Amino acid sequence: MSCKCCEKKISIERPRQCPECGHIFQGNGWDGIDAHWRAKHEAVLPYKEFWESLCKEHKS
Repeated sequence: MSCKCCEKKISIERPRQCPECGHIFQGNGWDGIDAHWRAKHEAVLPYKEFWESLCKEHKS
């Protein structure tokens, strides 16, 4: 599986952006991505699979 952020051409620079809906995360990094993904996108792809699919640049 390829990185969903790379597929959507989302920058590795902050702020982080949800590749599914475009939500901009506040703070430094992915603050709240787990709750956001599970509440909004779990039916699209389980959170664990989403997180594991991200490349190291987008995870950091």
